[in-house]
Amino acid sequence: MKKNNLPIFPLGIVALPGTVQNLQIFEPRYIDMVKNCMKNNHGFVITFQKKLSDKDDYEISEQGTYVEIVDFNNLPNGLLVINVKSLNKVSIKNIVKLEDGLNIAQTNPIVDPEVDDQALLAEFPEISNILSQLIRHPRVADLPINVDFNSADSVAYHLAGLIPIPWSHKQSLLEAFDASQRFSILSKYIDEISSN
Repeated sequence: MKKNNLPIFPLGIVALPGTVQNLQIFEPRYIDMVKNCMKNNHGFVITFQKKLSDKDDYEISEQGTYVEIVDFNNLPNGLLVINVKSLNKVSIKNIVKLEDGLNIAQTNPIVDPEVDDQALLAEFPEISNILSQLIRHPRVADLPINVDFNSADSVAYHLAGLIPIPWSHKQSLLEAFDASQRFSILSKYIDEISSN
């Protein structure tokens, strides 16, 4: 498998860069995928699957997140539990479905345009404030969260991962052009949450 040809794991969640996800895996194709990733020392791509009208049919987003396995555990009931760290955004092209149903696609890292982190963080102080309060909450404090408060992306992605917004909104944040657009969208979502 070429380095940029990676397994695609479509899920009803969005893995935001810098965050850690806990996944329970039971389908044989994905258990095999995890074994292959660990054996060959590479990760896979989590992409948001949008349900279509037919209940079994879904659409795979064209942007996802490259993740690497940081921990795993076999449960007695046959489930495989893995923790993955989300590293970076990727574009997804030329999806091929293998015989076992696993999707493989050509993936390329997406690098956002540079922003002035300090100016952006100063323009939206409420975003950092809400995040610093949230990570001290008893139900969040034990999670493996490592925020760089000097990075607008780190702040935006971690806050988006913690606030109660729909997965489609989180996908919009992942697909945002840069951190500046991400902060504007987040600010709007926060206003909506606080007015409810």
